[in-house]
Amino acid sequence: MKKFVVEPEFHNMKISQYLREKGYSGRGIRNVEVYLNGKRTKTTKQVKKNARLLVKEKEKEVGIRSIQMDLKIMYEDKNLLIIDKDPYLVVHPTTKKTDLTLANGVVHYLQEQTGKVQPPRFFNRLDMNTSGLIVVAKNAYTQAFLQSDKEKVSKFYQAIVKGIVKEDEMMIEIPIGKEGDELRRKEMTPENGGQTAKTYMKVLERFPNEDLTLIELKLFTGRTHQIRAHMSLVGYPILGDELYGGDDIRAKRQLLHAFKLIFTDVESGEKILVEAPLPEDFKEILHIAN
Repeated sequence: MKKFVVEPEFHNMKISQYLREKGYSGRGIRNVEVYLNGKRTKTTKQVKKNARLLVKEKEKEVGIRSIQMDLKIMYEDKNLLIIDKDPYLVVHPTTKKTDLTLANGVVHYLQEQTGKVQPPRFFNRLDMNTSGLIVVAKNAYTQAFLQSDKEKVSKFYQAIVKGIVKEDEMMIEIPIGKEGDELRRKEMTPENGGQTAKTYMKVLERFPNEDLTLIELKLFTGRTHQIRAHMSLVGYPILGDELYGGDDIRAKRQLLHAFKLIFTDVESGEKILVEAPLPEDFKEILHIAN
């Protein structure tokens, strides 16, 4: 539920247009009930300055079973939830995996808080074997706000890659295929169906005895498997990533971890930093003490 007092510059604007100005998407507007000065109204109605708007989300079927899970909550406020996802956990139910996903646990957690069953609005997703931070919006307004501008959320990762990376840092700008895993393993020009992809990489520490490097990465685009494909294409596949050439007996999964998020608070506009610790399997492989 969101409350607004219409500012003078929006005098005589349609409610639907006003809500777009406030960050709602077209789908979001279709899924709300609007009250103008306490009375239910249509979004086609014009509003006067200083009018009071109350926007409530419509109840809808979730279709995801509520299951109690031990969630590692790294940040929470009334608008969103940030969770440190364990590896080997699927984010959302699929035809093959219908329960014991992160979505099942989020549905249960939010139901315990509000007494209502509501959909888990994931801002980002992670592969099953990738660990780290996932953002869950608690309402459609926050989801639309975060999705309205890619600059509102910056995502950073840590990874262990095979080999000793020579460069201290690099910007990887290699178009990658958008259809099928096989194409994502190849550099493709935009003319041949490649999607523009941009990843920044810097070395955190080199481990010559293990022939491994711990790196940090920042995504500037959000292509499927972008980090995994990019690191493979520059010759340093992620350790344990069988799909992209990083298979290794030392790793049971691809060693990729979404460790840091910087996001814009939906109400204050301030930047907030959230971090997740290095997973235990990273530490074990690199022989790093707790």
